[in-house]
Amino acid sequence: MPTLSQHRIRISYQGGLADDHSLPGYDGATSIDGISRAVHIATHAYMTGEVVSRATALRNASIIMKPARQGSFIFELIVLMEANPATTAAAVALTAAPFYDFLKVAFKRATGFLDAEPETPHLRSLYERREPPPLQKTPVDLDDLAEKLEGSLQAAHRPIGPEGTINRIDIGRPRETLVSFNTATKDWVNTREEAPGLTVYQGNMTRYNSLSRNGRAFIDQLERVVPVRPDGDFPAGDLGNLTWSLHGSNTGTRNKLLMRVRPVTSASGQVKRLLLSDCQAAPEE
Repeated sequence: MPTLSQHRIRISYQGGLADDHSLPGYDGATSIDGISRAVHIATHAYMTGEVVSRATALRNASIIMKPARQGSFIFELIVLMEANPATTAAAVALTAAPFYDFLKVAFKRATGFLDAEPETPHLRSLYERREPPPLQKTPVDLDDLAEKLEGSLQAAHRPIGPEGTINRIDIGRPRETLVSFNTATKDWVNTREEAPGLTVYQGNMTRYNSLSRNGRAFIDQLERVVPVRPDGDFPAGDLGNLTWSLHGSNTGTRNKLLMRVRPVTSASGQVKRLLLSDCQAAPEE
C-alpha cells in the first residue's frame, strides 16, 4: 500500500449564530460545500498541475470531513496524499509546508490579495524560474487557479452578511490561520458581468505565461498590477506585443502597451482582471 501524507485543514466560523455553535441551515450547508469544493480544486491543481473549475475525481489524493466541534462552529477537512512526489504539480514534495503555502496563495489571490506569493523556498524557487527544468512540468498558473476558485468561494461566503448571520470564516492549518473570509472578500468573489464595451488602458506586462496565455500588467490608470488574459477576439498576431512589453519590463526599458480591454469587476466595482481584445505599442513619451 502507498504511504499517505495527511494534512488537516481547520475551518472556523465566527460571529452571529456561530458563537452559539450553529450555522443557518441552507446557507451554512452551501458554505461547507463551497469550501470543500475549493479545497478539492486546489488539491487537484497541486497534485497534477491541472486547473479545473469543478471538483473532478482526485488522482493520488482524497479528502475526508471530520464532524463539527465546540468553539464557535468548527470542522476539519483531512487531505490524504500518496507520498510520491512524481504525482505532484512540478514534483513538489508532499511535506506539509508547501501544500499549506500553495493553498494559502491560491485562496488569497482568489479573494482579492493579488500580490500573494509563495513563501516556502521550494515553491518560491519554482515560481521564480523563467522555464521549468527538463522533464519537469510547468507549475500551475496561480491566477488561472484563483479565477476557477471563484464559483466555489462564492458559495463558501454565503452565510457572511451585514445582517450579522456570520461575521468571518477562518481557514487554516492547526494553530495557524492561512486566510480569512469576511464581507470584503465576499464582495471580491461576487463578480459583476464583464463590461460589454471596450476600455483603453496603458501599461506594461510584468508577467506572461505563453502556455496558459495568462499574465499580469501594471496599469497606469489604476496604479497597480492586474491579472490579464487574451479574450476570444484577441488577434494571434498581437501575442508578440505581450512578450515585447514583458521583455522591456524585465530589462528596465518599461515597454508600454495601449490595451483595449473588457474589465471584470467585483460587486463594488473594483477591477479584478482585464480581458484583452487587442494591444499595440504605446507612443513614446
